[in-house]
Amino acid sequence: MVNNRAEHLKKRMQILTESFVANLPSRLEELQTLIVASLSSPDDHDTLFSARMSAHKIAGGAGTFGFDDLGNVCRSIENLLDPTETDLNSTESKAALMRYSEELATVPLGSDNELAEVEVLESFSEDAEGSPEVEAATHEHILVLDRTVTDSENLVQQLKHFGLQATCVTTIQEVESYLSNDCLVILCADLDTIRELDTTRALRTLVDAHEHRFSWIAMAEADGFEQRIDAVRRGAVEFFIQPVDVSELMDKIRSVVSLAHPEPIHVLIVDDDIDQVSATAYTLQQAGMITSVASNPAQVFSIMIEAKPELVIMDMYMPECTGIELARLIRQQKSFVGIPIIFLSVESDTARHIDAMSEGGDDFLVKPVRAEYLVGKIRMRANRAREMRFFMEHDSLTGLLNHSHLKQRLSEEIHRASRIGTNLTFAMIDLDHFKSVNDTYGHLTGDRVLKSLSRMLQDRLRKTDTIGRYGGEEFGVILFHATIADAREIMNDLRESFAQVTHHATNGQFRVTFSCGLAAYPELADAKLLGDTADKALYRAKESGRNRVVAG
Repeated sequence: MVNNRAEHLKKRMQILTESFVANLPSRLEELQTLIVASLSSPDDHDTLFSARMSAHKIAGGAGTFGFDDLGNVCRSIENLLDPTETDLNSTESKAALMRYSEELATVPLGSDNELAEVEVLESFSEDAEGSPEVEAATHEHILVLDRTVTDSENLVQQLKHFGLQATCVTTIQEVESYLSNDCLVILCADLDTIRELDTTRALRTLVDAHEHRFSWIAMAEADGFEQRIDAVRRGAVEFFIQPVDVSELMDKIRSVVSLAHPEPIHVLIVDDDIDQVSATAYTLQQAGMITSVASNPAQVFSIMIEAKPELVIMDMYMPECTGIELARLIRQQKSFVGIPIIFLSVESDTARHIDAMSEGGDDFLVKPVRAEYLVGKIRMRANRAREMRFFMEHDSLTGLLNHSHLKQRLSEEIHRASRIGTNLTFAMIDLDHFKSVNDTYGHLTGDRVLKSLSRMLQDRLRKTDTIGRYGGEEFGVILFHATIADAREIMNDLRESFAQVTHHATNGQFRVTFSCGLAAYPELADAKLLGDTADKALYRAKESGRNRVVAG
């Protein structure tokens, strides 16, 4: 699989290189014409700027595709055409520019690209995270192995309430059969049963052979160092005391699933050089990232609002504005303050690197850049920004959007629904008799109930839906592209499932229900009005007996 992918990358890079070479004669001719015009009119800033941009683009493409000699000449021309650095009225500067212009006609166009391709391919073959070569699972299946059939069936049923595919098994051979179905397999197994079956070697084989598609979680009636270290030695990723709290188990399952299916990083590339954009975009796509492109800086804000990229890569020099100017504009927008900006340019002056980063840039990479270094930098910056954004926007207990960001998202989603001509429904949820849960079983148990509901909402609703904690035991859900009839069906299904979830505490087991109020757009076209109407509908659901869904 890796060899096929490497061959595909090699062919794609070769196509991009051939395109660059095919356009090179006309681009060099244009640059030489602009150089002659600049020498004739050294005070014509427009001509100087055009000539400098031409040299800058060729230098960038030459670096990317391995034409080092050409890149060096064009970078020298670019520097000479900078009026802040050079006086083109001087005889010495004119002579140097003429010399470099003549070199353009004789510079060898042999490429070090074969070496560059090898470096790219090697870097991606080593870089497994998020790349297509990783053995990918299309869905997940939870298997439960316990010597007590009743306990297995009860746990399977509880997991199904959360929308998971779960099945009881009795042997490791059954586990292997599920791995042949192209799915992520998570085995929840009783540790004593594993010992009795003497399956340590078989488990280890599965863990080693299917690193990205198989994990197992140990369960035991007794807790102690001996049990826990035994589970670790047998390859378990987690240890739970029986009876297992399903909400805590769901936390671990979600963690395993997220590692197996990492959310791809979305990168916006801002550059007017189509060759450079194509090469950068393809490199990032091969690393499992999503790319958007803005060839004109004026397009950047509409793309950032619509596509919501997590990181921006931009060139330092573009015809409409400089990268520094664009970074200033981005940083002036409150919504984009936390988005990392990486400059990718042939600019080698460290003073300008510092200027760029002091005006809003987070990093500066000089072309040519090794593929693994570029991908590594982007991952590091984007993941750090994700973590910071998560803590700023999400409730610390449930991991859902906090109150303020849920309200902000509701306004944004109404705007999006209006723009594309669809509908949405806002649902307000409140746990029934939650004070009694806290009073009877304690606040820690109450917190687990809140997390249990949040997990069910996350697992059962669509990725296009938005979920937030409104406050206390109240939650808000934005069901995009859903009528009030759709929402009623969805929320009733969730309500019935949650009512069947068994919660565990030291002084007993119990179940909890919730009530829900609905309000719909476009019937109500204002975020505040939607929220108020859903809240009133929720109040009516409470007043009429709880454990029901009422439309406003």
